[in-house]
Amino acid sequence: MSSTFVASSSPSQTYLRSPRFSGTTLTYLSSPPARARAANGGDTAPPPPKRQKVDRDPSVPSWTTPEEYDRCMKDQFVPLVNKALDLLPQDRVDTLSIGRKITEVLLKDPNSHFWAEYRRGRGVLGHEFEQRLARQMVAHSEVLARRPEYQRPPTETPVPIPQFHASTLQRLPAPRLITPQVSQSPRLYTPRVSTTPIPIPCVPTRAVGPSSTPTLAAGVASDPIVIDDEEDQAAAHVQRVRPLRLAQSKATSSAAPARKEHPPKPLLDPLLPQRHQAVVSATQSQYFDGHLPYVLNKHRSLILKGNHGVLQPPLPFQSPAVFHVDFTDDEVRLLHQAIRQLPGLPSWRPKDDQRRDLGSMAHQLFRHDGQLKHVLAQLGQQNPLPKRRIEDIRNFLYDLDHKRKRMSTAQKEPVVLSFSQDNNGDHGKFIRASRVESLLFRREISGPGGLRAMRQLVNFKTGFKHSREDELALRAEWTDCAGDIATIAWTSNNAFICGTTEHSDAHNQQYNKPGNLVLGSCSLGTLRAYPEHRIVRPIVSKGENSTYAMQQSQSPWLYSSVVASDYDAAHDRAFTSGFDRTVKIWRVDSESGSSMHMLGEWKHSGNVNFVTASNHASGMIATAADVATDAVRIYGINNENISASPFRSYSCSRVTDAEGNAVSTEKWAYFPATMQWGLAQEVRHLLLVGYSPRSRTGDDNDIPVERLNSGELCLWNGLTGERWKINAATTQNVFEVLWHPSQRCFIAATSPQGLDVPPLVRTQIRIFCSTDEELGEKSFSPVKVLDCRAADINELTFMPNSAKFCYVTAGCTDGNTYVWDTARGDRPILVLRHGESVEPLSGDRESEDVGVKFTAWGTTLDRFYTGSSDGLVKVWNIRSVDKPLVRTLLEAPAPISCGMFSPDKTKLVIGDASGRVFMLSIDEEDTVPPVYRAVKLPNGTTRTVREPLSVKLHDDLPPPSYDAEGTPLEPTTGVLRGQAYLQNGQLQRHPNPTIGVVQGPRYVETGLFRAEAHFENDITQPLLAEWEVKQKDARAFSGRAQAKGLRPVRDNGFLAAVHNENRAVDFNLDQLDWETLQAEGPIMELDYDFSYEDD
Repeated sequence: MSSTFVASSSPSQTYLRSPRFSGTTLTYLSSPPARARAANGGDTAPPPPKRQKVDRDPSVPSWTTPEEYDRCMKDQFVPLVNKALDLLPQDRVDTLSIGRKITEVLLKDPNSHFWAEYRRGRGVLGHEFEQRLARQMVAHSEVLARRPEYQRPPTETPVPIPQFHASTLQRLPAPRLITPQVSQSPRLYTPRVSTTPIPIPCVPTRAVGPSSTPTLAAGVASDPIVIDDEEDQAAAHVQRVRPLRLAQSKATSSAAPARKEHPPKPLLDPLLPQRHQAVVSATQSQYFDGHLPYVLNKHRSLILKGNHGVLQPPLPFQSPAVFHVDFTDDEVRLLHQAIRQLPGLPSWRPKDDQRRDLGSMAHQLFRHDGQLKHVLAQLGQQNPLPKRRIEDIRNFLYDLDHKRKRMSTAQKEPVVLSFSQDNNGDHGKFIRASRVESLLFRREISGPGGLRAMRQLVNFKTGFKHSREDELALRAEWTDCAGDIATIAWTSNNAFICGTTEHSDAHNQQYNKPGNLVLGSCSLGTLRAYPEHRIVRPIVSKGENSTYAMQQSQSPWLYSSVVASDYDAAHDRAFTSGFDRTVKIWRVDSESGSSMHMLGEWKHSGNVNFVTASNHASGMIATAADVATDAVRIYGINNENISASPFRSYSCSRVTDAEGNAVSTEKWAYFPATMQWGLAQEVRHLLLVGYSPRSRTGDDNDIPVERLNSGELCLWNGLTGERWKINAATTQNVFEVLWHPSQRCFIAATSPQGLDVPPLVRTQIRIFCSTDEELGEKSFSPVKVLDCRAADINELTFMPNSAKFCYVTAGCTDGNTYVWDTARGDRPILVLRHGESVEPLSGDRESEDVGVKFTAWGTTLDRFYTGSSDGLVKVWNIRSVDKPLVRTLLEAPAPISCGMFSPDKTKLVIGDASGRVFMLSIDEEDTVPPVYRAVKLPNGTTRTVREPLSVKLHDDLPPPSYDAEGTPLEPTTGVLRGQAYLQNGQLQRHPNPTIGVVQGPRYVETGLFRAEAHFENDITQPLLAEWEVKQKDARAFSGRAQAKGLRPVRDNGFLAAVHNENRAVDFNLDQLDWETLQAEGPIMELDYDFSYEDD
């Protein structure tokens, strides 16, 4: 009977029971209770005494509850222990003691990975972590089973266990790991990442009959090595390494001269996924010191199946690293001849086929251990094959004995198997490239239903879609956008619009730059910036941006964040909105996305956070701004003058009291948090809006505590303005809403509501369906409630899987995506986890991290995409409960902030928090060719580097003519002021250039007239007498003061002679006496009335 552990129903402590040892109990974190029966006896122990009532079990951590802890142990931990123990030989090892030891090792450290995952999942272990935990348990059980203290005394003749003398790799049947085995007593556990390199797999050796448990040579690390890249990075901060891929090639004979090379032939079964098709040429320098290793066929099969993980190669790693070379015909001939000539062996009947004859001899040798040892010893002395070791020969004979190699099935071109570094992901590319051929072959031999030879139902249509969708790869990457990519909207299958956040606060305006709105073209490979979302830079009174130098060095324009966008395909109009308090309406000039122009704009009284277009034939557009009342508008497009389109405003009922007065405070108010139009034909005219409380000062402490989980869910008819009734959760804080794609129902993520809410549930998702036929009124009522443990929900998806049921997913701030199947209850069927944020966090993750910001379905129910703050975009198969992760599609250097598929699902645009835009496509023709430039190095040489694609910025804008308040601006320099006067008609140029500029027809607007000089201070009245006299005097003075032109100097020879004489005189004051100077008159007596102090 296999050993099975079960959890007791005790609310305070969890026990593990083994029915094989009746009554024997095991606790996780404390000693077993004193009520166990004998392991092999039938006497029953006395009944246990009643438990004393305690406040809390000390074995349960303080940050969890006993119920949550027991549920995790019973539903997740204990079944994994059972699976690990089922793999052990029950009659030879003490499985109960091994299970107890495994539990103690995994749970005793409160800082272990188990408790970290337990805390992160709030009592629920993720599926990926469960797989890692299962591999750990299997690895521990294998190691402990070899220890003497866990082995049972033999009850029958023991089976001889072969001894191996070289290292190898073995993949256990249930978990996916690589486990080196040793004959020594190993340590219980070693961290999976260490400084010692993992040995390249070599040939296992054994002294007697076959065994599936190879051992390592002395001195080799013996602990299980679990292939788990993500956890190793989190624990040891190890750089990611590319996976090692297997390659196979032809081997040349070691004895005969080299034959002519032929193109490699496929060696794999076309029915199997072709994972090892990369072919390399095997040369003598690729082997280990000229050694040609040979691995047992069963071990090669395990290696060829793949470890499904990342293997850390030894450093330095020489790629490819050969680990198996088949025996050539020449080697078979030499080995057959050497064994036939050995003395002391029976005279076996020879056969015509040397390989078959060698197999018969191997069969006899393995039946007599003494003869095998004698043959191997003699061959070791003679060394008939210098490049083969004794273990290689023994492995080859073992395969011949088991009819693995026969002359009739021998390959004429022996195969070389090797590991190689897969730096470009060629391994996965080849698998995806060969899938179509495999599917076609399977359909040909099995029919469209996929039965018979395949023994399973295969949806070939889905398989072909997967093959097409798995060709998604990075084709272009643009950098240097203004900020985080906040919104993406496709205008065609080749063009898209992106909006970004901006630095616009008073303390970081110096980082504001263009590139907040860009138009991307996949076919042209361009990303162009448009400057329309901007305002005049306000004058800052405090901080570093308030200085004159900063104001003069910065642009007079301040680009605003563009946070929402949408596209109306029926009317070919795109919409963008942002913090400039406007909504811009655009038309893209072509499907290629070469350019676009603005059709109009709608001004609002607050930041416009949402704009969405209805699929209704009327073309209604809804907007939502950060204002307390009339925040929602529904526009009806005026095609003649789009900027003057009429609109109707809406407010939630919480903004006014019973008398109609505003109730919002100065510090906080209810603002729209999400908004969606109906998708089904019957509800396309309905607008669903969710409200949440928000601080007006940016400090959430301004919101009263009793209002934090409050809000409102509103539903309006956009055609009539009528509000429809929602029968539940209308006063809860709303995070996100989404309509069903084809039915009259929607989902809303809100704060929890009700008296029976579980203690760990912090958000809920309700499914609402139309009940107007049942109740006789226009309303929606909840039909199902899904509980979620995350504090906030970013993204919702709604995917039908049948006529009545659907998948619901929620991407949350805790880095997880929760998946529900409405046909299977209100608990998540999967929790798709991402790693830690690439940006450092100083506090709680859910309060600081953005978490999952991108969720989308592919073309089938088997492809689901998520992107999170760990910078990864992952592909999932939610129908695979054991291994939902398909692959990692993209690794970005910053958190993923936005993403969207093209309408035909052939392209995917991803934006991150560093201003990068990634374009992925299934078509290689969409790849943007790289641009290279020469860089001069300090030593004088040049180096060619790849230049990243950047946003093509717009031309410099002219300075504004008004300030942030709308007041006309006066130019700061005389030239600019003069140009402004001429431009406005306040001054004009006289036709006579001698006169120049005179007063213009609008000179009065300058305000330069002296009103006090006119009668009654009216500039249209005549001048006062005193001012008229001053004016006349000024004219007379200006006439007399006109400077006359200087006459040219006439040539005078006398003056020139005097000048030359003076130059010849030596001017020395010391030669003149005082009397002479006084007589000449240059000395004057001056008294400055200085007062001098005595010395």
